[in-house]
Amino acid sequence: MCSWDSWPATSTENCEKAPLFKGLVKVVAIMLRTPVAGAVKSRLAISLGAEAALMSYCQLVEFLLRRLGRPWPIHIHHTPDKPVEMENWLGDAYSYFPQVGANLGERLIHAMETEFSRGVKKLIFLGGDCPYVDRARVEDAFGELEDCDVVLGPATDGGYYLIGLKQNRPGLFRGIPWGSGEVLSSTLEKCVELGLRSSLLAEESDVDDLAGWKVAREYMADRG
Repeated sequence: MCSWDSWPATSTENCEKAPLFKGLVKVVAIMLRTPVAGAVKSRLAISLGAEAALMSYCQLVEFLLRRLGRPWPIHIHHTPDKPVEMENWLGDAYSYFPQVGANLGERLIHAMETEFSRGVKKLIFLGGDCPYVDRARVEDAFGELEDCDVVLGPATDGGYYLIGLKQNRPGLFRGIPWGSGEVLSSTLEKCVELGLRSSLLAEESDVDDLAGWKVAREYMADRG
């Protein structure tokens, strides 16, 4: 687990405990792993070690949540299913849902279906490893969904750091070569196959290795 004395927990000051939302217009869903050494940031752990990689992961997630604030409900979809550990880490200002599925595509489909079944109108998915996303970027993504069916934030490694939808579209997450440099291009091909209008945001870098972590660490330090 993260050391709560080493990294400050995400502030929940002036925030009430997250209710069970029904009929929301906008939701941000963040796909996270429960913070356990050896289970997060495996590529970074090769260079830093499991404990330091865990601390880096916690810092990235906490920084992201501080930047986003809570202008819209934030739902944390986590794996494995350990809600107590997640709430101890991030606090009770968020709603927590277990991820279900054998791979990332299945877990995204389950999370998407969970959100839209609750009446959500616009849904943005984020991961926890791109500290360059802020509230303005997410608002831009929601805005793009006025005219498009799907919005994507391209990552420099060929994946994406953000995907937004306004309808349940499981086909977008099936047959994607997850973990490869073809995730974004395959998803855009799916959009064409399904007749969906797509829009791209600015490209950003995920933090997967030591070089990416050094850049991100400096970026976060400059912004407090």
